[in-house]
Amino acid sequence: MHGSTLDTKGGMVSVVKNYLGNTDWGDYRVTYVPTHFDTNPLVLMIFFCIQFLKIIVLIKTKSFKIAHLHTAERGSFWRKRFLLKFYHRHGIKVIMHHHAGGFESFYSHSSKYYKNIIKRTLLEVDVNIALGNSMRDVLKSIQPDANIFVLHNAVKIYTHNMYSLSSKNVVMFGRLVKNKGVFDLLEAIRRLDGEIPKEIRFCLCGDRGEKDVEKEVERLGIEHRIGCIGWVDNEKKESIISNAMIHCLLSYYEGLPMSILETMSMGIPNIATSISSIPDVIRNGENGFLITPGDIGALCVCIKRLVSDESLRLKFSKMSYEEIIQGFSIKSHMERLMLIYNELI
Repeated sequence: MHGSTLDTKGGMVSVVKNYLGNTDWGDYRVTYVPTHFDTNPLVLMIFFCIQFLKIIVLIKTKSFKIAHLHTAERGSFWRKRFLLKFYHRHGIKVIMHHHAGGFESFYSHSSKYYKNIIKRTLLEVDVNIALGNSMRDVLKSIQPDANIFVLHNAVKIYTHNMYSLSSKNVVMFGRLVKNKGVFDLLEAIRRLDGEIPKEIRFCLCGDRGEKDVEKEVERLGIEHRIGCIGWVDNEKKESIISNAMIHCLLSYYEGLPMSILETMSMGIPNIATSISSIPDVIRNGENGFLITPGDIGALCVCIKRLVSDESLRLKFSKMSYEEIIQGFSIKSHMERLMLIYNELI
């Protein structure tokens, strides 16, 4: 199995950690070799070459049946294509597990030459795993003959709904960059400042764009509304979640965000954008709110409505918790993954 190093931030690594922490693999044994971490292109190339040498040694010394490749777009996709060709030459079946919310854009902005390679890659892979129906449709539109299996991300199940109606924080877990909608949220905070209770705070938990977010917070004059900005470790994350009233993720591109599943598993109502596979888990008005990316007016309405309506928050909380139990548990996910593995070999 290949993906990013386990200290790399992001949803893909959260999925990998769930796999590596799973104790019930049946007859399968998993060897994880990371092939990526966040760094400059030259260092990453050197790292990949070193890891590839390790892969060669493993192939020579052990017997492998399947290579499970976690991939995004751009460089991640091309590295995994290289590994695909290598593994097929050694008679090893290949799964390409697509986590990229921007894969359609990646394909459409590629040249005709590279589009043809992308099409061939999707066809050559033994199984393409899509995170949801929307991603499956994107992959099918690119390569209709590709073998695609929908497998939603999954999270651990808590024994009870952990949501508290007394919670006062609105949280966002995700990289603090424009395409995650963080600046839309900041503008919504500015507009809502005089319309929601003074004790409501917003915690923006992510990496990459902290400085830009801090500057925008200062420019908008909403410092008094901000609880925290920046990446949080697991201990602090649990503390923030335990006092979370609402989780917002307002992305323009996504796969199936782990932050949505993780917060829903604890009963936290979500406001998210109606893109990619998010509607597979959030049903607008039933267990959360869905808006169009960039629709700050709709975002303000949703936040204000949830903040002011305890009964609606409680309804969304109960329905969110039940949704995760019924369709997004690690146990059911692993059972479906085992079906894929069994069919391949």
